Amino acid sequence: MTKVSSGLDCLAAQIMRDLEMLQYPPRSWVRSRTTPCGGPINDVVIIGGGMCGLVVNFALLRAGITNIRTFDLHEKGKEGPWLNYARMETLRSPKYLAGPALGMPNLTFQSWYEAQWGKHAWDALGKIPTAIWMDYLIWYRKVLNIDIENETEVLSIAPLKYAFAITIKHNDVKRLVYARKMVLATGREGMARPRIPFTLQKFLGNSCQHSSEQIDFQLMAGKDIGVVGISASAIDNAASALEAGANKVFLFVRSPTIPRINKMKSTGYPGFTYGFPLLPVTEKLDLLSYVFQYRVAPPRDSVLRVWQHPNVHLCLDAEITKAEWMGEKIKIFAGSERYLLDKILLGTGFKIDVKSPQYLNQISDKIRTFRDIVSSTEQNYFDEFLDFPDLGSGFELQGKKSDEAEYLKDLHEFTFAATVSHGNVSGDIPAVSEGAERLVRSIASNIFLEDYSYHRSELNKYEEPELMGDEIPSNKYWMPDL
Repeated sequence: MTKVSSGLDCLAAQIMRDLEMLQYPPRSWVRSRTTPCGGPINDVVIIGGGMCGLVVNFALLRAGITNIRTFDLHEKGKEGPWLNYARMETLRSPKYLAGPALGMPNLTFQSWYEAQWGKHAWDALGKIPTAIWMDYLIWYRKVLNIDIENETEVLSIAPLKYAFAITIKHNDVKRLVYARKMVLATGREGMARPRIPFTLQKFLGNSCQHSSEQIDFQLMAGKDIGVVGISASAIDNAASALEAGANKVFLFVRSPTIPRINKMKSTGYPGFTYGFPLLPVTEKLDLLSYVFQYRVAPPRDSVLRVWQHPNVHLCLDAEITKAEWMGEKIKIFAGSERYLLDKILLGTGFKIDVKSPQYLNQISDKIRTFRDIVSSTEQNYFDEFLDFPDLGSGFELQGKKSDEAEYLKDLHEFTFAATVSHGNVSGDIPAVSEGAERLVRSIASNIFLEDYSYHRSELNKYEEPELMGDEIPSNKYWMPDL
């Protein structure tokens, strides 16, 4: 497929014109702050430069909040999961979703795609190839001139009276930066830990890896591979092993059945997006428990990708109850059968855990989860959803007790961990713009309220005249005086 060389240049010009018509960038209105020693304090620091970090950046800039820094652990062009551990060939989401466009038609994936390959190519496109989606996000960052500091690790966050002190490391050099507000846009694994079956924990390493790790599939040629789970990630990793020449791939599924439906797809409408956060806590938990009781069907295209291979074996009702070393191989007991495997891949997803991010070590024990507020009689029913953080209306973390850890209100969790509080608006493509706008409205309003006395004094001092005093020759009475 040949790109239209001038297409993206024309589109970029259209976007700049759109932004100009929307009076972008607005004037900067935020009062600058400094540390007691006179050092700079950033208004917002964002951790994570993937899709969520990008859309939050743009939403902040549109709100006139410009003193921003964004740190991402990965090298430029590798932010987010898309080129790291997202091993599907195409996205699950439909191609026509607006995604992070924030209401701007020319900023959508469709506009970007058509600008290069034309309307006929768009009409012929099925699902979006994963690598192409990453190319779009790279362009999104470039066309909006979003600054991300790559290959920068956040080591710790310490709350001070006047700001957060953030220790970062870049090129093995550590330094401190300060932030008034923070946004954690660290992806599905950002406030979670890999879910590892107990029977396989001692095998973790080269012989047993979670799907979120860097995996060398070429080493699986001619080997017998076990994949645990029937999730999208399990299926995609099974496909990668088969395509690398694995001898056999066994898919181990605890359930006796395979899910066929993704109930969450039915919630992609404005009423749900706007109304879900207003539901009572137990109703939110009940709804999500119902959705995940059905589990989530793996994507059809991914399933077909796997089962075009004759050497894949589906093992249902096959929970792994025991595992042991047999030389360099792992012998597992699953269901009523035994298997001898060269390697195991865990497509078992993540478990939300507010203590998992190392940089939150100083404050994680203060963070309130739903386990802290749901009665003990209901806890067995809601299970892991209780471990999600109980966030405020602006995605802000909250303290276990209302009168402690007040600084948590300035720390915003914009990842999958916000799902119980806000719905599916901070991790996946469909409603990420709505989530970013909700988040930024909260940050902007809080900054204004915190500095209200300053803004009121600026209003009192404002004296730019509309009338110069010569418009009505006979009038001598003006307020204020000329």
